[in-house]
Amino acid sequence: MKLKNLLLSLVITSGALFSLQSQDLHFSMWDMSPLTTNPAFTGAFSGTFRVGGIYRDQWRSIIGGDAFRTPSIYVDAPILRGFRKNDWIGVGAGLFSDKAGSVELGYSGFMGSATYHLALNKKGTTVLTLGAQFGKKNRNWNPDPKVAQFGDGLESGTTSNDVLATGSDKADYNDWATGLLFKSNLNKTMDLTLGFAINHLTRPREFSFGTSGGDALRRPMLTTLHGQFNIGLTPKWVLTPQFFYQTTAGAQEIALQSWLGYKWNQDYNFRGGLGYRLGDAVEVLLGVDYKDLRVTAAYDVNISPLNEVSNYQGGFEIAAWYIVKIFKKPDVKPAILCPKL
Repeated sequence: MKLKNLLLSLVITSGALFSLQSQDLHFSMWDMSPLTTNPAFTGAFSGTFRVGGIYRDQWRSIIGGDAFRTPSIYVDAPILRGFRKNDWIGVGAGLFSDKAGSVELGYSGFMGSATYHLALNKKGTTVLTLGAQFGKKNRNWNPDPKVAQFGDGLESGTTSNDVLATGSDKADYNDWATGLLFKSNLNKTMDLTLGFAINHLTRPREFSFGTSGGDALRRPMLTTLHGQFNIGLTPKWVLTPQFFYQTTAGAQEIALQSWLGYKWNQDYNFRGGLGYRLGDAVEVLLGVDYKDLRVTAAYDVNISPLNEVSNYQGGFEIAAWYIVKIFKKPDVKPAILCPKL
């Protein structure tokens, strides 16, 4: 078992380090991390402000302390009315951190986003949103040869370890993203959400490798397409199929999910579902809503070729958000009725 753990750790760590250009935040419950999924989600809700967070832990049962750990927190709000009555402006901010494998490959940062929500009809039931996001990002890893030692370091000549030793072990850079979001209430029982986002618009420079610092790696653009469809089957039951697609540097991820919600009473709504990330994992999804609080959890059952050493164990996620609603109560003046005599 120790040999399997070592092999899996080497595979995952090597892949993470030498695929820096395709390492981005990854969540099975992408809709519970709205600001990292699409900046156009900022302020796209009814309320005063929203605060939330998500945490992902992957491969811990296999490689222990070298597990991939990804926490993220955020807050966003619709703050101002737009140029027209049914338009509004949203702002938000978030923090995230990602640690991967035994080389402690780190990815962290702060992001701020702003949106303009444009109502496409008089009732405001169909809205098109344009969002933009700016981030201060940091990349770092542990270059200690005792930690980051690769097999070809045992051979003569220039090796991976030699190249890594001459490169930088951290990088700070600015990053930009943009996104579109389309939301529409199709009728009293159905609504649709479609989104499109592009991250790393300026392809910022990251680590450098090779002699004298080498050439800096540039982040390739990351393109995201996602959608969600809520269907009210009965007054109690709601079906929510959704999809998620990402592509960067020739790599891609496709995930299909379906939630089924049951309205227990006015305060409680219980949700459960299944998902499938093509060629990688089956996702088990659970959640509960209590008034304006939503809590969800997910577990990935690994079905990729790594399942021979992972024993089908993958990643665990837990997430929550709370929408705070502070509305001024109307000042109703008492009416005095004088009956006619």
